[in-house]
Amino acid sequence: MGLTRRERKKRRRELTKARRKVLNRRLLLALPLVALVAGLLIFLAPTNDDPVSHAQAPVVEPRLDPPAATEAGREDEASDGASDGASDGATPSETARGAAAGISGGETKALRAELEGIAQAYPGRYGVIVSDPSSGETVSMDPDGRFLAASINKLPVLMALYRSAAAGTVNLDDEISMQASDVQAYGTGSLYTKPIGYTITLRECAGLLIKESDNTAWKMLDRYLGRDFIRSELYSAGARSTEYWIPNTTTPNDVLIMLEKISDPAYTSPDLSAEMLGLMTNTDFEDRLPQLLPGDARVSHKIGSYGATFGDAGLVFPNGSRNAEDAYFIVVIVDETGEGTARAAMQEMSLATYRAYTNDNP
Repeated sequence: MGLTRRERKKRRRELTKARRKVLNRRLLLALPLVALVAGLLIFLAPTNDDPVSHAQAPVVEPRLDPPAATEAGREDEASDGASDGASDGATPSETARGAAAGISGGETKALRAELEGIAQAYPGRYGVIVSDPSSGETVSMDPDGRFLAASINKLPVLMALYRSAAAGTVNLDDEISMQASDVQAYGTGSLYTKPIGYTITLRECAGLLIKESDNTAWKMLDRYLGRDFIRSELYSAGARSTEYWIPNTTTPNDVLIMLEKISDPAYTSPDLSAEMLGLMTNTDFEDRLPQLLPGDARVSHKIGSYGATFGDAGLVFPNGSRNAEDAYFIVVIVDETGEGTARAAMQEMSLATYRAYTNDNP
């Protein structure tokens, strides 16, 4: 028996209502994915802003005390080397320090065992490299492992900016203004609290980039220099396993290359190298590699944190030295762990390395 007209209308209304419910349910399920895709497109979309035009070569006047030796100091060191450290120009403490500091081949095995023991005590995945330029010795754990770089990948921006300053294509005293597309209202830093159009010099922006790890400063300099240029500079420097900016990964060996370039006066200039190292000293984040070291140790470094990955990398100047030739490099990246665990491991690895380098074992 067929349905009456009224029953057919009722059936159509019920079917229409059911279809709407199914459609609404699908829309609710799809909304988070649509929002995520839209957010990624906004983040990745290039701005229409042209890079800031580059000006004349900068007047290099470092605002911070340089760690490099003076010309007179270099002459004294040269004469020290010629007389086996017994020159009249060096004090007994300086001579003893120069003779004692460094990691010898016989000490690398002991240091590696100590670092591995620390890694076992604090669970996580480790990428570590310690390099002593004075002896050529290196101690490492998974140095070519790929890790999330987080804010350690602000070092390539610093490198590219100061390399350009050394080449005369950038003047660090030129000004840069914050655009709406630059604002990164997350993480660390204070620039995002400033009004759109806020203007500072490139040198000041670099200072915020490193000392505060300011994400808005990163975006401003990334726009100014151009992402392709920064990647090209990294590749030319030899850091060819680093992915800047997405997926933002690196290796301990690549981070070591970045540190070597920053501290090498031949890469930029003695003054510019000293200025970069100055920016990396006494930052807002001194609770990792520097934390347990003696008060007269100087650490020029850059940290990074994101999710379950935490890192710190830099040069350590022991015993009050301000000469980059006396420093050693240390990179520690810890993944798959918590911040407290990673911090404790970095502190202990840093102290163990310092004691090995200075022969100051308890």
